[in-house]
Amino acid sequence: MIVGIDVGNTAIKIAIDTQDDVKVLRVANRQTIPDTSRLLVDLAEQHSRLDVRVASVNRTAASELIDATQQLDGGQMNKGRIDFRRITRVDLPIEVATDHPDRVGIDRLVGAFGASSAYPLPLVIVDAGTTVTVDLVDEKGTYRGGAIIPGLEMQTAALASGTDALPHLDWQTACDDSATQTGTNTAAAIRLGILSSVVGGIERLVRLYGSPKHVVVTGGDSELIATTLQNTSCRDFDVHHHPHLVCRTLATLKE
Repeated sequence: MIVGIDVGNTAIKIAIDTQDDVKVLRVANRQTIPDTSRLLVDLAEQHSRLDVRVASVNRTAASELIDATQQLDGGQMNKGRIDFRRITRVDLPIEVATDHPDRVGIDRLVGAFGASSAYPLPLVIVDAGTTVTVDLVDEKGTYRGGAIIPGLEMQTAALASGTDALPHLDWQTACDDSATQTGTNTAAAIRLGILSSVVGGIERLVRLYGSPKHVVVTGGDSELIATTLQNTSCRDFDVHHHPHLVCRTLATLKE
């Protein structure tokens, strides 16, 4: 069985290719590495072998996950049932036209390849996680690089730590409030300002990139950002929401 694992700065996402479908099995906090390792070993007990593709922007977390899983798997009677492979740029059939191709985050490249395999080109791929990356794949399928914006939580933390009176906004509980009108309290004003900075930045970058007609949004904060983009009245592009694009692409990546 093929397993795709996206190890980010905040979360670990796991998808499997069942041949009939690609299923997302787990979206977990980095702190749950032991539970994630146990899940992989349990999968190995159900199947003869696991081919695990790992894409990570957090090398420490990825190494911890691999080491913990191999130690746990090595204690079983049938040793070595889980083969880990760290995916790099050379594993992806996509041309990278940046100053330093080997320095581009592998999650950005996997997402760009997955999006360009599913939608007409050119397109923009937005990965909304700890940071928000806004990248361009041109009409020839070449990855052209893009922009990096501080994510929702990162901006919130910066406001709270850099000021005396502003609170640290909890996005999980604040997302029910409307962000389409003026903020009438501090939390609403912070939320409106941060969300507008991210969504407004995405809209500007899409225009800067030549106004591609397709914008694919993925990542932990993708639902809120995709919904806000879709509700923008001046939008002249289609928004496609795929929250687990990276791990799903890894699970279907050809040898």
